Amino acid sequence: MANWVPFVFLSFFSIFALYLIVIKNRHISGRIILFWLFISGLAYVFEYIIFVLFNSYTYHPHILSNNYNDSVLGSISSQAFSVPVAITYIVLYRLPAWRIAVIIGVFFLIETWFIHTRLYEHHWWESYYTTFFLIISVILAKIWWKILNESDNHYVQFITLFFALSTITLSFAWILSSLLKLYILPLNHFSNPVRDLIAGNALYFWFTTYFYSLVIFFRNGDWKYSLWSILFLLTVEVFMVQEGVLLLKNPLMIGVLPLFHLIMISAGSQYYQRYFDTYIEMHQKGLSSK
Repeated sequence: MANWVPFVFLSFFSIFALYLIVIKNRHISGRIILFWLFISGLAYVFEYIIFVLFNSYTYHPHILSNNYNDSVLGSISSQAFSVPVAITYIVLYRLPAWRIAVIIGVFFLIETWFIHTRLYEHHWWESYYTTFFLIISVILAKIWWKILNESDNHYVQFITLFFALSTITLSFAWILSSLLKLYILPLNHFSNPVRDLIAGNALYFWFTTYFYSLVIFFRNGDWKYSLWSILFLLTVEVFMVQEGVLLLKNPLMIGVLPLFHLIMISAGSQYYQRYFDTYIEMHQKGLSSK
């Protein structure tokens, strides 16, 4: 069996499971998607620390020619789909402890099998670490879901928006930078050039996502603030190009990132208007142009 088969199967199975969850709960479908993206965003932070910075393990789906990008793709299969969808299912359906234990046990068995078949290898990581952090993640996710649904706390809503956006932002930024090589934003810290640019790229796009979130949350629908934010980020990027921090495939690629910022702010604003409780309050306070 080819290495890519289990990764693709688990990803599609997770996507199909999420689809069923959404279809069966259409009245809160937007909130479910948001929560899944939020959990994925937190998983990306966790993976950035242990996988990118501290080289915890390596995935071997054998889909991409570059070994590090190939490993990142395997990581996305786990951290964007399998684990967040499972946590979303557990939280939404309020599963009892024994069923949660079964699901976590399945993840342990899958990881053990992946190691045995060399689809995945540990460097310093251990399988029981995975089990421990899954338990902690489920506990925290339950608490966050409850707060998110029972309160319109601005901090909770803003943090949820930020991490949900970051899932999409970092995923597409990885494609634009690491796969298409339209631009490169190296951290200049790691010897592996792909690992280095992924590390630098992620940091910058967490920074831009913070600006997206500010505009969407506090000035939703106000094109002037959106434009000023994009111009500010463009100014930062032009400066980084001049200083040799941001490397472009060709000079015309300087327009790629502002277009990306515009798409993210526009799409995020539409979603925020439809699915966030705080949108109405912000609108009433005059913090939205609509």
